[in-house]
Amino acid sequence: MKNIYMVQVSFAFDNSAVYLPYSVAAIASFCKNIPEIKAEYNFVKPIYKRHKIEDIVSSLDSPYMMGFSCYLWNTEFNKSLAKAVKEKYPECTIVFGGHNAAEDGSLLETEDYIDIVMTGEGEETFAALLREENRDNCPNIYYRKNGTIVKTAEKFYDDISHYPSPFLDGTLDEVIENDPDTEFLSVLETNRGCPYSCAYCDWCAKNSFRQFPMEKVNAEIKWLSDHKIEYIYCADANFGILDRDEEIIDTLISYKKTTGYPDVFRCCYTKNSNDRVFRMCKKLNEYGMDKGATLAYQSLSPEVLENIGRKNLSMEYFSDLLKKYNEAGIPSYSELILGLPGETKESFCKGLCTLLDYGQHNSISVYYCEVLPNSPLGKKEMLEKYNIEVAKVKFNHIHSANDAKEEVEEYSYIIRSTSTMSRNDWVDTNMFSVCLQAFHSLGLLRCFALYLRYEKNVSYYNFYSSLLDYIMNTDTGFLHSLFASFRDKYENSNDGEWNYYNEELGNIIWFFEEGAFIECIKNYEEYKKSITPFLKSFDIDNDIFEDIETYQDNILKQPFRTNYNFSCEYDMHSYFSALMQGEVRKPEKKKTFYSFRQDKTYESWHDFAKTTVWYGRRKGASTFMNETIKKNT
Repeated sequence: MKNIYMVQVSFAFDNSAVYLPYSVAAIASFCKNIPEIKAEYNFVKPIYKRHKIEDIVSSLDSPYMMGFSCYLWNTEFNKSLAKAVKEKYPECTIVFGGHNAAEDGSLLETEDYIDIVMTGEGEETFAALLREENRDNCPNIYYRKNGTIVKTAEKFYDDISHYPSPFLDGTLDEVIENDPDTEFLSVLETNRGCPYSCAYCDWCAKNSFRQFPMEKVNAEIKWLSDHKIEYIYCADANFGILDRDEEIIDTLISYKKTTGYPDVFRCCYTKNSNDRVFRMCKKLNEYGMDKGATLAYQSLSPEVLENIGRKNLSMEYFSDLLKKYNEAGIPSYSELILGLPGETKESFCKGLCTLLDYGQHNSISVYYCEVLPNSPLGKKEMLEKYNIEVAKVKFNHIHSANDAKEEVEEYSYIIRSTSTMSRNDWVDTNMFSVCLQAFHSLGLLRCFALYLRYEKNVSYYNFYSSLLDYIMNTDTGFLHSLFASFRDKYENSNDGEWNYYNEELGNIIWFFEEGAFIECIKNYEEYKKSITPFLKSFDIDNDIFEDIETYQDNILKQPFRTNYNFSCEYDMHSYFSALMQGEVRKPEKKKTFYSFRQDKTYESWHDFAKTTVWYGRRKGASTFMNETIKKNT
């Protein structure tokens, strides 16, 4: 028997949690289902952890072929491991595939230890490699022939209904059974394909939309539940696009009710949110299985949207959707990508504030624009057309372990400037984004911003621009030092360590805005001392100022406190709840007593940050504004 090794390593989340190697397991399952392959080849347990390369190579037993699944978080590790394997086992065939294996086969030009590059989906192609003696007959590969790189014919597989499940056929059983101390996360794939063509995305190799049978999907959910998998990430590009997706939600919930698993089901909903998606979000929210409904925009600039081939929901429809979700008590969040071609500092910052104006106060996340090798944006033509500067930076796997002694460094390729956004503008825009997310989305000054917007006609853009200017140029205390450190990293970091780390929060790296929020809560009195002069500059009447301040202070969750009892001369909760729902009203002067209780006290700052910011950010868990507050007048 010839030994086949499949490699799909990932970073550990919070030191111990890793994903099951679904992609390579799916390929192995498909191949093992073919009798002539099963008779000749032995698929060894997949390699899925970033152990020392020397130790992995030493553990191998006469490898005949090694298949590497490449993405952002493991490509460099795969290269180093493959090179080491080739040195010890020169006859072993090294095969690279996956999203980060460029579809032009260019890896063969730079990495002489790689024998074959696969493009597209892996099952049929890998099986063909094992069955075909003549590689010319194997579709969707690049390989060397007499010193020349050869590309074989492209072939797309329309029917995936017969593909076996790596969960159900036992391929992944050995992984779990032999690693009882690891917390496993998992992918669930119910369909493949995407009808959209966003320039920044490399999710789907082809646009053709194909489905796995419901019988298979339901059985996989049962397997995941039976094996106590707490976190499931759905690999569908547009979950909710099909009627049957609601049935999948019902199945997940039924197992959650009977076994307690899964605890979380995370998905990317179809781009055009509809009533079906609303019902699905509502069901998941009722059982605490989702972080919130996605209402993604990526950019609000018409020029950018045209450049990247994307069409957004109208802002009016977006506002109506927000109200619908808010009324049902379903948290929602929106996402933007910073650095897309055509974006300017002003268009991006004002776009963030437009989301606030249309009611998105719960959660906004901003991501760097990453150039992916198999996306349209990664092609030379687009890079040159928009004068895109790409920075090769250290891969920031947010919420993973902060390990400075990582044997092999991974890299991201981030857009740092374009023809419409200079590098300095990029830094400024990031700083504004961090400020708005920390103080509004995570809630530190949301109430003051809302009041000033509707009572003093201070736009969100002016409020947060003034706040950032105050922090950077006027304040001399706690906040200035914190934000100055962020800016210094954006300006001077050569390896892109654009993240926050504090060992008191666990061995985890955080987004800057998350670090800012947590540090302000940790050092609340010092934070208040820094921020009060800025707030006083808006000349809010003293009595209403004190009530806003009292309410704002008490809606922020804190780790070592359970009871929150306070009073206001105005009914602040009704006022701010109405504004959050899009209903503009005046604060009613009515002495009101509030009482609400935190579900738990947190044992540590790490526990608090992980629960309220990491796990809870998208559902607004850092404040009590989405929860019921008892009040008496």
